[in-house]
Amino acid sequence: MKNKKAILKRVENLRKAFKENKIVKTHHHEVNPGLPKSDPLNYVYFTLPPSLNFQRNSPAMWAAALKTFNDPETNYLFYPKKVVKTKREKVQRDLLKHRLALQKNKHTDIWMKLCQTLNKDFNNDPREILKKGNMNVKEILELVRITKKKDLPYLSGAKMSNYWLYILNSYTDVKLKNMKYISIIPDTHVQQASIVLGITDEKDGPEEVANKWFELLDGTDILPIELHPILWNWSRAKFKPEF
Repeated sequence: MKNKKAILKRVENLRKAFKENKIVKTHHHEVNPGLPKSDPLNYVYFTLPPSLNFQRNSPAMWAAALKTFNDPETNYLFYPKKVVKTKREKVQRDLLKHRLALQKNKHTDIWMKLCQTLNKDFNNDPREILKKGNMNVKEILELVRITKKKDLPYLSGAKMSNYWLYILNSYTDVKLKNMKYISIIPDTHVQQASIVLGITDEKDGPEEVANKWFELLDGTDILPIELHPILWNWSRAKFKPEF
């Protein structure tokens, strides 16, 4: 990578500015019911909705998830053992009620398949997935993306599997090993920030963006995942201040 030293200096300055609150920060948009971090239900809350968080407004999705959780009539959707005993038509109707699901059939199928997998293979508890991967990011990603790919729709995708571990690390009490293998989440904001910093160009796709960040940060003490909120907020702030 050309000018690696200069780009790393810009990234360091960006980190420093973020810590000093010099970058306008958007409040955490992953709104949630405030469950204890160690609660199994908290892990479910941060596992099922992310599987529907593609090609849509993320803050709106999380707002819909919280409404669905707080509604006594739809709260059961966060209990896999209850979902697997419920007729598909009802699950579909209830996912649509607060617009947690936007794609009537596809989103219903994803939610139900994940609940079936959690119920059948992981004792209704996402922590069992992490334990089966020995709490090791590399092993968990291999389990989710390859071994159980068909059983964990969308959660098994390259982008979504990293996002899921990022969310769990942020909102649960999980302690993962080899965090450096969680890639940066190459959403629109991160991709734009990467271009501005000179790390990528417009022709690079999400996988190339993630790989170039791995290349840039190799040999440093910076975790790719810790840069996600920094780049996301910097992009939303129109890349102000400039670096």
